Amino acid sequence: MGRQAVLTQKVLAGIPALVEQGLRKGDIAERLGCKEATLAVRCSMAGISLRGPKRFKLRDGVPLRLSRETIASLSMRAAADGRSEAQLASDLLETIARDRLYDAVLDSAPLN
Repeated sequence: MGRQAVLTQKVLAGIPALVEQGLRKGDIAERLGCKEATLAVRCSMAGISLRGPKRFKLRDGVPLRLSRETIASLSMRAAADGRSEAQLASDLLETIARDRLYDAVLDSAPLN
């Protein structure tokens, strides 16, 4: 009796979302129950990148200032969503930028 394939088409289709969530190759392989090398080969064959999203890093010495209330709110929402505060903040900024929601979020008129 042969081994059942772990990396089915359905599983492979979900890997980009795991990468986007910030999981590394080893974490994904462990979660899926396969070897890291097997994951790498199968993803390469399927044209799936295991490289994470590009990271935006604030310049050194430039603090990101948030009120205690904001941090508490982010923390509660992140916990309810099952993700970290950093991932929630990143997802919020991605959505605002992608959908150009700056004015709606900031409740201000565009500067022309």
